[in-house]
Amino acid sequence: MGVADFKDREVESALKNMAEENLCLKNNEMLLIVTDTYEADVGLRMFDVLKDYVKKAVHYTYFPTGRHGIEPPEDVWSAAFGKEAVERLKKDGLFEKILKKDINDDEETRVVEILESVKIPDVIVAVNRHSISHTLFRKLCNRFGARFASMPLFEEFMFYTSMQADWKEVERRSIAAAELLSSGNKVRITSESGTDIVMEIDGRKGIADTGRICSAGTFGNLPAGEAFIAPVEGTTEGVFVTNWAPDRKLKEPVRFYVEKGRVVKVEGDAELVKYLESIFEQEENNRNIAELGIGTNERAVRFDNILEGEKILGTCHIAIGDNSAFGGKVRANVHIDFIVEKTTLVVELNSGEEKVIIDKGRFVL
Repeated sequence: MGVADFKDREVESALKNMAEENLCLKNNEMLLIVTDTYEADVGLRMFDVLKDYVKKAVHYTYFPTGRHGIEPPEDVWSAAFGKEAVERLKKDGLFEKILKKDINDDEETRVVEILESVKIPDVIVAVNRHSISHTLFRKLCNRFGARFASMPLFEEFMFYTSMQADWKEVERRSIAAAELLSSGNKVRITSESGTDIVMEIDGRKGIADTGRICSAGTFGNLPAGEAFIAPVEGTTEGVFVTNWAPDRKLKEPVRFYVEKGRVVKVEGDAELVKYLESIFEQEENNRNIAELGIGTNERAVRFDNILEGEKILGTCHIAIGDNSAFGGKVRANVHIDFIVEKTTLVVELNSGEEKVIIDKGRFVL
């Protein structure tokens, strides 16, 4: 059955839960669903159900950005903030800098000043091939009160797997792991496949992606189910190994060698290595170790789609590139997650005590 099949009870149940449990839609709210052309049909299926829960709903489709982490195009900014506001950003020479991710803190402050009087949708759902989670666009939507659900690479099968999760239990696991990360000083991740990597997290806040995007200014993936944190820049050391690209199983594992918080060498699957080396040549910040995430969704099963794969209970993932939207200091034009399986993940707390979150692939909190 396809996503357009209104008689599919599991899809109908997942969308009902999405409206009521995940997004907490209210009948006086405005909803904006933005989809790129790859995901337009899925977005329309969501729109057909979710529109009945709100006062006003808009479904807007745009051309794909081409890569995770790139700012969405001008028409998406206009859909959220209005054409007049975008024209003011362009007039001040700020919009081009935003799109290039070449904006400094003072300029970002000016952007906020220009947009602060704009009324934006209460809820924004982004269903697309390429994630816009790690962008100034998403950060500003949250800043001005929108609840933001990001669903890059969403596929129909997720209605039957990870979108059927026990959201109360996902919330419990995610918060427990995020709280440990927030109180931690250092994390060490090891596995029999060769992963052995250490990263400092002191002073950084763990974030729980619970699937409950119900308060003004909140953000999360759907399907949800992770706790994540931005490691302190320049501190990650070691090697991590993955068997998965974001959209497929690799022909052979890829090993990432990391020094002072940056990837210095990759080896393994020829296709992925070639791609990574090309993006490292484009921008040095793409080498940054941007994120550590821990999967907490018991219904997530598919490793070959990173949106679901990074949520699989008992896995962790490590991302490279941009982390400026969730507590880090690095802006880059990519954010790419890589799943690391069957690990043992230990947090060293500021007290000196050690706490295990994952034990040989088993989530233990």
